[in-house]
Amino acid sequence: MSWAVGVKDSQIKDLIVQPGSESRSRLRGLLTLRLAGLDVNDSALKMIVRHMPSLRRLDLSHCQGLTDQSINLLTATGCNTRNTLRQLNLSGCNKLTDACLSYMKRLSALALLDLRGCRNVTRRGCENFISDLSYCTVFCLTEDKLIQRIS
Repeated sequence: MSWAVGVKDSQIKDLIVQPGSESRSRLRGLLTLRLAGLDVNDSALKMIVRHMPSLRRLDLSHCQGLTDQSINLLTATGCNTRNTLRQLNLSGCNKLTDACLSYMKRLSALALLDLRGCRNVTRRGCENFISDLSYCTVFCLTEDKLIQRIS
């Protein structure tokens, strides 16, 4: 659904949740979700976390409503995405800061994190993220703000 014009949280909810049932999802087994350039906010992230327990790849690039708190929601205790999410693209999300990197440390399966074009995320912050996780996983900075697992 990337770059679809006029798609908001309400339309995303209609796609995810079965009508008349807030607890049943149409996309429960979905592995990849691309919402690049959409007007995604925290309520959509809550639905994604709740209704897509197997999600492995999530593209939220250029979603201008995302904040550090949004990443906190995505990686919160009890969320399946905390253990399943392998690739997360947040490139061009300009409200994110280095503070979001502390939440990213919760993603135990993370293999690729794209923060290119995030003006308020620094290279130093990315280097600190890699250093902090070096006791359990080896990551490298392959490009400016593109973090990949190498072991």
